[in-house]
Amino acid sequence: MTPFLSCTLSPTLSTVTYTSLMRYVEMLQEWNPRIRLTGFRSEEEICRHLLLEPILAYHYLQNRLPDSLQRVDFGSGNGSPGLILALLDSNHHYILVERSGKKRAFLDYAARHLNLTNVSILPAFDRPLLFPIVFMKAITIKDFLSDPMVKKFSITSCFFVRFGEDSCQSCYSLCSCVINGGISQWTQTALFSLSLNAFRG
Repeated sequence: MTPFLSCTLSPTLSTVTYTSLMRYVEMLQEWNPRIRLTGFRSEEEICRHLLLEPILAYHYLQNRLPDSLQRVDFGSGNGSPGLILALLDSNHHYILVERSGKKRAFLDYAARHLNLTNVSILPAFDRPLLFPIVFMKAITIKDFLSDPMVKKFSITSCFFVRFGEDSCQSCYSLCSCVINGGISQWTQTALFSLSLNAFRG
């Protein structure tokens, strides 16, 4: 498969969406002293490292991946990218998988306060999924394929969208995106990788 090309994106955010994203940042800062959700402290750091990539990914990938497939954030942790994608993409349901009960409590709290009705939060997969789109930030494809419930339900054929580097050679560099409009205070270069291979665990 040929990798997607580098591109420049100029996504804009509505006032309602921007307000919701800033509320997410506030909740993350409120909970972080009690539960270590992220090492980023300031609003600027959180926006740059936890919001920018999901925003870019959403705007880049919409209409590029099959619309009918289920969306999964595996190892959702602090909610990036899953909560952010669900907030931006109300037309799809997102399954957030997180083992830690404390982190699931945060995800549930944030989803409720952001009025996200298109989110399910699970400690592990509870059913088979047919070729889902799996988003991962701090988790590798190897981690995903070695998960006991992934093996139990044979969830091994997926679209993988990774934020950051992955040692899996089957991941293609998706794009080096630059955001230059709408939320220009977060202007950065973000790297994604994409795998369209059918993995067998």
